Amino acid sequence: MRKSILIICMLFAASTAMKAQNSVKLGHIDRQALMLMLPERKAAETKMQEFAKTLDDRLKAMGQEYQNKVTDAQAKAETMTKTEQQVALREIQELEQRISDAQDKAKEDLAKQENELLAPMIERTNKAIKDVAAEGHFTYIFDTSTGVVLFSDGGTDILPLVKAKLQIP
Repeated sequence: MRKSILIICMLFAASTAMKAQNSVKLGHIDRQALMLMLPERKAAETKMQEFAKTLDDRLKAMGQEYQNKVTDAQAKAETMTKTEQQVALREIQELEQRISDAQDKAKEDLAKQENELLAPMIERTNKAIKDVAAEGHFTYIFDTSTGVVLFSDGGTDILPLVKAKLQIP
């Protein structure tokens, strides 16, 4: 009697475990590839390139100003008094600092611009991924572009489903 109760309990536990395993549905997507397929991505890249060129032009102008000051100071060095040399050196050092600050600010501005341009695309793809996951009854969706998935034997690639949801050919 005891053995039969134990066997029934073990069968019930095994049955429950198998049902739990069968109810987990895994999917994966290469999100980076998806982002590159978005039609609005090209316009965002163009905007980023234009913005980067504007910042680069400003930095080049500052670099030219710096070069002019250095050349001018070197040309006049022999005729300058010590005070004039110190003033010229201080101006050059201040300009170096301004250039360094401008480079740091340009990097920040580029990152901010990229985030602003990508945010709507990320929201759109997130919604499509969630919709596909809900419609397909997926428990987990992994992003294979991040390298987080070290092994995958199966699962369902939902990229085609998400592309269809986003109406991307």
